[in-house]
Amino acid sequence: MVLGFAKLALMTNITRPTLLLDTNKMINNLDRMLTRASRLNVELVPHFKTHQSKEIGEMVKAKGVERCTVSSVKMAQYFAQCGWKDITVAFPFNRLEIAAINEMVSAGVALTLLVTDVDTVRVINKQLKGNVNLMIELDAGYGRSGISTEDGEAIKEVAETIERLEKVNFYGLYCHPGNTYHTNAIEEIRQIWAAAIKKVNFVRHNLQSINSSLKVRMGDTPGCSVVEDMNGVDEIGPGNFIFFDLVMNYLDVCDESDIAVCVACPVVAKNAKTNQVIVHGGGVHFSKDHLFDEQEQKFFGELVVLEDDGWSAIIPDAKLVSLSQEHGVLKVSNEVFEEIEVGDVLGFLPIHSCLTANLMKAYQTLDGQVFEHMEKVF
Repeated sequence: MVLGFAKLALMTNITRPTLLLDTNKMINNLDRMLTRASRLNVELVPHFKTHQSKEIGEMVKAKGVERCTVSSVKMAQYFAQCGWKDITVAFPFNRLEIAAINEMVSAGVALTLLVTDVDTVRVINKQLKGNVNLMIELDAGYGRSGISTEDGEAIKEVAETIERLEKVNFYGLYCHPGNTYHTNAIEEIRQIWAAAIKKVNFVRHNLQSINSSLKVRMGDTPGCSVVEDMNGVDEIGPGNFIFFDLVMNYLDVCDESDIAVCVACPVVAKNAKTNQVIVHGGGVHFSKDHLFDEQEQKFFGELVVLEDDGWSAIIPDAKLVSLSQEHGVLKVSNEVFEEIEVGDVLGFLPIHSCLTANLMKAYQTLDGQVFEHMEKVF
């Protein structure tokens, strides 16, 4: 086996952990999701929490997308300053940030906020200096946030309150079936979505007398990538699909060749007794998210060979098995160990691209451009 951990043009300026971005793969992922949305007659309102990047946002906008989703008011402010005029904050509204909402509304940004209780709706209406759309967040079984779809009285009370007040518009119902991330088969993902769609549309039906034009938005990358029956859904808001990662690959939601980001890490030491390689790349770069291999060994990333036009397929039996703050411990076979030298730069596909991107705070494209992450500039 000759893996070729040689110095390549791509790596000549890499001296520390660097997040590489293959923009061709990223655009292919975007095109595929746009095609699915069109075929299934839903609108894609992509979640920008994964990339949090002005440059990537502009690439999405170039495909005709005019609305985006974010996970915080701070992120909404960033993308509003980047020129986005229709933004959904897909997180239960934090009433302590009403001043930031008013700034964006005054600047002409159309905002959609998520609410789960009557009191928050009243606070928003009382303190707003303009108008916003509201969506009631529903929990159809995930158990994270949102009003349970089984709690019809609580949902009705929030809906009636929104309809009575003058500064808020009742736009629709929002559901994130995030339990799809914990499945073992695509059919199970589809079953979770089918059940969630049924529950959410039962709620919509029961609110017809209050508002007959409500939209239903659902969003999680596993479901948005594999569900074929979206009857009853108007909009989807996935985020991770733009990059994908090893979690999505292990769920069979994407192929490893679809993963558009890779962490480049310098080799700083080798231990011949344990066949372990120490790289500069730890929890502050990858996060501590992990998967388990067939032997139930926890791992934090998989090895690829960096190439001038990207990176190779995953190298078998070569995984990051331990992370501390800056250290990464790579366990490999004898053969791979012999090929790696101190000073090489290795590539690792991340477990969770959203957290990795958030920690790395910048992307280097394969042609040498640098895209900065929101957290580095805002």
